[in-house]
Amino acid sequence: MERLWTPWRMRYVGGETREPGCIFCTRPAAGDDVAELILHRSTSAFVIMNLYPYNTGHVMVVPYQHAATLEDLDPETVSDLFGLLPWVTRAQQRALRCEGFNIGLNIGSVAGAGVAEHLHVHVVPRWEGDANFMPILANTMVLPELIPVTYAKLRAELAVSGLGRGAGDDAVPQAGAVVLLPAEGQVALRRAADGTIVLPKGHIEPGEAVWKAAVREVREEMGLEAQVAGWAGTARFSAGGRERLVAYLIVTAEPGPEFARHRDVDTLLFDPDEALSALTHDSGRVVLRAALARCGPLLGADR
Repeated sequence: MERLWTPWRMRYVGGETREPGCIFCTRPAAGDDVAELILHRSTSAFVIMNLYPYNTGHVMVVPYQHAATLEDLDPETVSDLFGLLPWVTRAQQRALRCEGFNIGLNIGSVAGAGVAEHLHVHVVPRWEGDANFMPILANTMVLPELIPVTYAKLRAELAVSGLGRGAGDDAVPQAGAVVLLPAEGQVALRRAADGTIVLPKGHIEPGEAVWKAAVREVREEMGLEAQVAGWAGTARFSAGGRERLVAYLIVTAEPGPEFARHRDVDTLLFDPDEALSALTHDSGRVVLRAALARCGPLLGADR
């Protein structure tokens, strides 16, 4: 069954239909982490979002090893599996401002495991007052944002954190954006001080979520009011003798009060193909091309 996963349209598998095989084996093997909702890959385990979340930001930490019980796992896998939990919850707290968590395993179908043959640890963010009558009476969860938006926020947070970058990586983390203007069918780029044409990016304030930094930079640098739509990717570059690691989110935007001051000075609007040609750096083209492949229909282009 075709599964669409895009910021502009989502379709869930309905009823009791299940994907063939073990989903915790097939999804990592598929090769498209964004489409499969995989947030991070470690040595022996990976982090994946739940397609049917109990709450916003519901993720699972899963061993690559196909095992039904903890005693079936080798010690290194157990260490990797549970070692990811503090890092994941920190990212959820920063990105989603959650106030608590439910963390646990359902081992065996009698314990409620939906995929009993492959164990997995659920990590469910909680907020005061988030439980209501809907899941009790209608078996339905009301989520405040689309899964691709939450995925982008969490993926950005994990991408620039120390564990996500690996030991010894001292690159300065930054937040960036691929800015789409659906009403105009255009992409907004920024003219930097040195005259280069780039995707907007900038520093992350202490304690600031990466996605909030990206939205702030778009507003301050371009005069556009933006909201997160999806995940674009990461890029590295050197500046001032330091390496930078930029997490890029896809955002949709519209002109704000300061847009007229920025228009044609440091904020430039292009049709999608023109934007790819206008960018000065190849790394920016890679990020923009990936974003357009996922979000082209937002601009009226089925890419």
